[in-house]
Amino acid sequence: MNTIPESISSSVTSTASVHAFQNDRRRRDNINDRIQELLSLIPTDFFKEYYNNLENADPGSVETPSGATTPKLKGTGTRDGKPNKGQILTQAVEYITFLQNEVDRRNREEVELILKVQKLSKATGIPITDINVDNTSAEVELANIGVGPLASSGHSDNHAEKKQTEEAHQHMGYEY
Repeated sequence: MNTIPESISSSVTSTASVHAFQNDRRRRDNINDRIQELLSLIPTDFFKEYYNNLENADPGSVETPSGATTPKLKGTGTRDGKPNKGQILTQAVEYITFLQNEVDRRNREEVELILKVQKLSKATGIPITDINVDNTSAEVELANIGVGPLASSGHSDNHAEKKQTEEAHQHMGYEY
């Protein structure tokens, strides 16, 4: 017979459930820690706008970014006045989107400036030797981490060109 005595069976089950509970608790604590880390990384301005929208909304509804009106949840944030987990995650997405748009805007601005420099170089006959006008800084930096159109060309291994780009960026006020 292969039966387990009841006293052993319950202790094994109890130990297994304790381990499952501990694992679940660690997982939840880790998620909560990461959410709090996100909160510390997001500028407070992103939450001020969120709370201003809630204060100006009708007491029974909240306007979403798409313009739709949804029922207002009872209370906003936590008792201590901090944003709740959902608000933190929502604002983290908003902040990442804002940063992506800012990077795109600056990339477009850089391309426009490169074109102006090239045009001036042609008009004056003075060659451009102190900055990289063949690629944007975003392309160069993406290549350095092995991503983007320049990654497969071995561009990231070109130490002299990387040094030239760093020097040009230092002149523009970038810090490394």
